[in-house]
Amino acid sequence: MSRILQAAVLALTASVAVTLATPAGAQDAPVRKMSLEECVAAALRDNPDVKTSTDQVAVARGGRLEAGGRLGPLLRVDGSLQEWNSDYSIPFQLDPSQPPVNFPVRDQLTWNFSASAIQPITGLWSLYETYRVRDLGVDVAAIQREATLRDVGYYRTIEAYYRLLQAERLEEVAAASVEQLEGQRKRANSFHDNGVVSKDDVLRAELAVANAKQRQILARAHVSLTRSRLAVQMGLSPNAAIDAVPLASEPSVGNDVTLERAEQRAVEERVELREVDKHIQQAQGGVRIAWLKWAPQLNLMASYQHVEGSPFQQKDGAYVGGTLSWDVWDWGSTIGGIHEANARLRMARTAREKVQDQIELEVREAYLNLDAAKDAMDVAKAAVASAEENYRLVSKRYDANTATSFDVVDAEGLLTQARGQLQTATYDYLIARAALKRAMGESGL
Repeated sequence: MSRILQAAVLALTASVAVTLATPAGAQDAPVRKMSLEECVAAALRDNPDVKTSTDQVAVARGGRLEAGGRLGPLLRVDGSLQEWNSDYSIPFQLDPSQPPVNFPVRDQLTWNFSASAIQPITGLWSLYETYRVRDLGVDVAAIQREATLRDVGYYRTIEAYYRLLQAERLEEVAAASVEQLEGQRKRANSFHDNGVVSKDDVLRAELAVANAKQRQILARAHVSLTRSRLAVQMGLSPNAAIDAVPLASEPSVGNDVTLERAEQRAVEERVELREVDKHIQQAQGGVRIAWLKWAPQLNLMASYQHVEGSPFQQKDGAYVGGTLSWDVWDWGSTIGGIHEANARLRMARTAREKVQDQIELEVREAYLNLDAAKDAMDVAKAAVASAEENYRLVSKRYDANTATSFDVVDAEGLLTQARGQLQTATYDYLIARAALKRAMGESGL
């Protein structure tokens, strides 16, 4: 009796824990059934990672605009206004026989205004290279957004969707187990009342029912958790009242692509390789920019200035000219920048080889996982058929009093395990199929 009591206490504890973990009002909200297409569309629209990737593209475009604006002449306007405590004059005397004359230097109120334009000449090469690097940065951000849409909007949403369906089917398997064991408990009680079986037969059936109910409670909690994960993936609250539309039929099993073809398509389609290629081009631009720092800086300038309140300054003045500067020696700073830029270029090229190897490894892993999942489905189907037949035969033997509740419970446990393995294998296959598509660089359902 102590084992039965212990199982009942554990079941009650798990039930209370699940009840307390359920958000208030979550069960009262109407549940919205969503198809896989609707979930993916919501994730592509509202997932925080997708939104962030879109903003990263906007940031990169802003940086490109900033770099492009430096190619044109810089227009600058300056002005100042001063009110002094008094005007200022200098006593000036040309004739000693005459009293000194105050010569005005400035008025009490002075102000000036100037407008200038500066156009870099030799610096245009460096500025243009910087613009090209920023332009490549826009391409990189766009590629990263494409990868986010593929990974987050499609694959992770598809995985979360199928995990929810998998958890719901496993809960149904647990519920079916409780129902079957309840039937066995009733039969054991009936046989015991008629003196056919002993009390331990009844106790074994009651203990099995308690354990099955505990498994059902835990399965229900797992459904709630996977539902929250899907909601968060879609950019919703974890408490969102949503559910997945069950599969209309058993998924078709098959793989019409070879491993070699899958690897080739991945090399052709994976955006990560395009991203690394853009990084290589950026690094090449960085090398050119580093070398251009050795060039002299020639700028053309034009300026106009207006001054009021100071007789010693020209009231209106303008000039056109140029400036030339050249850092002849900077104690190795420029050559150090060149070495750094060359090292970054080598790192980018090495990164491409590494990324390609990783992609091929991902494809191989996804391909083998898909084959393994397909085989697991076949094995699970055969196991379910054998477990159902075994349970039927043991139940008949129990009815004929040639088997015990222990035999029936063990047979039911094998049947529940086989059914659970079939559901697990089915949705593992669907997720593995989506993982192979992602590894090959494909987006979509």
